[in-house]
Amino acid sequence: MKRRPQNTRADGPVSGRDAVLYVRVSSKEQEKEGFSIPAQQKLLREYAETHGFNVVQEFEDIETAKRTGRPGFDEMVSFLQAASTACCTLLVEKTDRLYRNIKDWVTVADLDIDVHLVKEGVVLSEDSRSSEKFMHGIRVLMAKNYIDNLSEEVRKGMREKAEQGHWPTVAHVGFLNNLETHRIEVDPLRGPLVARLFERYAQGDVSLKEVTRIAGELGLTHPRSVRRLVKSEVHRILRNPIYAGEFLWKGKRYTGLHQPIISMALFEQVQDVFEAANRPKYTKRRHAFTGLVSCGRCGCAVTAEIKKGRYVYYHCTGGRGSCGNTYVREEELSRLFADVVKRIQVPIDVANWIAEALRESQSDKERYHRTAVMQLQQRYLAIQAKLDKAYDDRLGGRISDELWLRKSGEWEAELASTRRETARHERASHDYAATGSKILELAKSAHNLFIRQDPREQARLLKTLVSNSTFDRGSLSVTYVKPFDLLADGNETGDWLGGRDSGPERREPRRAGNRAAPPTSDEVRGGGEGGIQTPIPWSRVTCSELRLAGIDAREPRQSAVSLEVRRDLLCGLDVRLARRIVQRLCLC
Repeated sequence: MKRRPQNTRADGPVSGRDAVLYVRVSSKEQEKEGFSIPAQQKLLREYAETHGFNVVQEFEDIETAKRTGRPGFDEMVSFLQAASTACCTLLVEKTDRLYRNIKDWVTVADLDIDVHLVKEGVVLSEDSRSSEKFMHGIRVLMAKNYIDNLSEEVRKGMREKAEQGHWPTVAHVGFLNNLETHRIEVDPLRGPLVARLFERYAQGDVSLKEVTRIAGELGLTHPRSVRRLVKSEVHRILRNPIYAGEFLWKGKRYTGLHQPIISMALFEQVQDVFEAANRPKYTKRRHAFTGLVSCGRCGCAVTAEIKKGRYVYYHCTGGRGSCGNTYVREEELSRLFADVVKRIQVPIDVANWIAEALRESQSDKERYHRTAVMQLQQRYLAIQAKLDKAYDDRLGGRISDELWLRKSGEWEAELASTRRETARHERASHDYAATGSKILELAKSAHNLFIRQDPREQARLLKTLVSNSTFDRGSLSVTYVKPFDLLADGNETGDWLGGRDSGPERREPRRAGNRAAPPTSDEVRGGGEGGIQTPIPWSRVTCSELRLAGIDAREPRQSAVSLEVRRDLLCGLDVRLARRIVQRLCLC
């Protein structure tokens, strides 16, 4: 058993023995200040010299003592365990420099050494009085309580900062922390590069690996380690709503007051690309139509391979076994898609009256969106009032924190949804006619564009026009994306009114090629007598469709009284849906 000296105070004489020093600061910032570590070392060295200790080793940590596993502390413990009787004294400034958790306290106690707490004037050993051990235990618990309380206050402050709309911690790639305002700002160097990543991935024809490579080529690096980003980091960037003005903190979504790098519409477009069910598997050799077509027999994906070094053949992957589907050359598949594109080509006369109708209905559309925005703003104010009142009730102790967290989360989500819906209406009110004109221009020239392009450009155009394409033994079946499905139906049937009779006084004889005469602009917008002459059964109009027009489905007759008031709302809906709703109201 080790021989122990009699317990003495820290200012008493001690015979010459070996000792180790341990110093610690809590953060890099304290280390950079340049006084905490040197001050501790100076104090302990003077103490060792005065009391005849020979310092054989010094250990240092620059991190919090809240958690176990500090490198310097662990190294010191290993040294003392190996030193055995050669060194049995530890010099440290005070209790909270040595440990702030119970486990480290027990670890040091098991070393069977003398601990000199210089500033506290105490030497702890086997022979220490029980009162000294008791007081030391109190100091350890006080140090632990201090760090626990500090952590609690920090979490509370960060949560409050998040509720105020400010990101509470280190900025993400593309943002910078402003040390004066304690807010995040757009990084003038990396912010535009992050925006370019979102724009590139939103096109839907590149993989995460490819986007990561593009990020490296653009020079987008990590702001702290100045290294290239890895794929998982790019994935987190593209999934993070903070770049669009919102952020997640502790499982709750907040609306940020910082300047966004991208629009919410672009962010949601990127999320749609992530969630796309038919995302192609990106291989080393890229083929144009991979990911656009599936097998019409078994539903498996259609892949491509090169034969004889030059011919590209597409075929079913056979994931569910052999299905009997045939191979198809890329040139033949391109020809089949060209026929698909040709079906949406709009004749010049039809395109002209649609364009005229769009121009005439622009004012109606804008009025509809203004009305919708006003309703959304009223809804926003009502939800905000609920949130403010609940917050006052929470401060007054009238509701529990649990109820506040649950309801505030629901209301915050509603506010975010209302803001997004308002922004969508505000954008739509400006580009209604312009978007319609662009669609018409595309429809008029889509076939000519398609046949002049190479397969990769053809694939990009097809993603705009069609979805769910299937190939089965030489035949290609597609589903047209709205609104191109209406154009395809009009070309196929020659009926541009969706199969409804607009009245004999409005119809002209069917032209050559079995094509009907174009309707008037009032008929396109759902107005006029001709648009509501043929009744439609109640079952054809659902309650959700009535609600979409702002009509109470439970009181349709009462709503019919305000039909003129609702007409501006109906003008903003799909043509056929608006006409059905008007007809249903007329039956009330």
